[in-house]
Amino acid sequence: MKTSYFKHILICGSLLVGASAVQAEILTLQRTYELAEQNDPQWAAAKNTYQANQQVIDQNRSGLLPQINLSGNLTKTDVEYEGYGDDDYDSHGYAANLRQPLFRLDNWHTYQLGKALDSQYSAEFQNTQEDFYLRIVTRYLEVLRANANLTFRKAEQEAIARQLEQSKQRFEVGLVAITDVHEAQAAYDTAVSSRISAESDQFVALRLLETITGATVENVVDLSLDLPVMVPEPLDVNLWIEKSLANNAKLKAAVYAAEAAQQNYKSQRGKHAPTLDLVGTHAYNSTDAQSLYTGLSTTPDTTTNVIALELQVPLYSGGAISASRRQSQYQFMAAQDLEHQARRETIQDVTNFYQLTIANVAGVNARKQSTNSAKVALEATQAGYEAGTRTIVDVLNV
Repeated sequence: MKTSYFKHILICGSLLVGASAVQAEILTLQRTYELAEQNDPQWAAAKNTYQANQQVIDQNRSGLLPQINLSGNLTKTDVEYEGYGDDDYDSHGYAANLRQPLFRLDNWHTYQLGKALDSQYSAEFQNTQEDFYLRIVTRYLEVLRANANLTFRKAEQEAIARQLEQSKQRFEVGLVAITDVHEAQAAYDTAVSSRISAESDQFVALRLLETITGATVENVVDLSLDLPVMVPEPLDVNLWIEKSLANNAKLKAAVYAAEAAQQNYKSQRGKHAPTLDLVGTHAYNSTDAQSLYTGLSTTPDTTTNVIALELQVPLYSGGAISASRRQSQYQFMAAQDLEHQARRETIQDVTNFYQLTIANVAGVNARKQSTNSAKVALEATQAGYEAGTRTIVDVLNV
């Protein structure tokens, strides 16, 4: 019983230590990136996929390099000669074979295909990396937005609570009708509901940030209020389009994908061409077979060295080569279409984001002015309410 009791104490103690070891963090944007870079499964999968894709160039180059094989044999033979007896003997040998492609048009274009695919995968990984950074910033800003909304809803609830209490006091002394109290109560109930919803939004935003960082997040650090909000420089959409066409990773991937499809088409077409290989063989064979009459060896040990040029001309393979060539041709045409689409989308995205940025900068400046105007309007409305020229509805609607 004592042993079981102490075991329970140790288990509980371990759980408490483990729980205390998991500390909730208040993250900066830099710390968020560091944790996500270490713990985000989606990013880890992207890096491993890129490492796997990098092997394609070595695979596709192998068709141009020598192929060397070594084989061996060990044979036991039992021959029965009717009326003469049996002849048992063993043999063994080995062979080394070398094949060096001299002219293989399909393999050459397969190697070029590998280089194009390597460039495509690099561009795709760059695009994935940019999306990863964007996901981090987006999740971080979603928490900030949820925090700001919750702060506003709490302040709104507190302000309306004061108005409700003031309305009750004014009603008790006969300065306002009961409808003012009911309207203030309804506004307060709505504010409570909005605050609860804002708390839920903040909880969800924090949990989403935890999925990408792998950490327990208490909150995030606010960005500086002095963060500059500026229009794009230079203020010329055509220059931004030109830069995007030269540097956009998604567009680069589409360009390299079209190049890879073209090389694949050339590789399939090259299978119609003759092939020329240099072939070399070194072989050794030994047997202990003996003549039934003389008892002497009938087959001496042999060593063979062969160097040859091997030419093959494909004539007909059941139509498979022609079908593969046509298939790859259509795939090349489809890749070109996707490249054109990516180019158009890049231009459209740059144009849209350029205009959106300018509009948002103007919107920020306008909101600053509207905030100041709203403060003045609220003060004037409250003064009017105190003087009896405005109702509680006017105050609540400001």
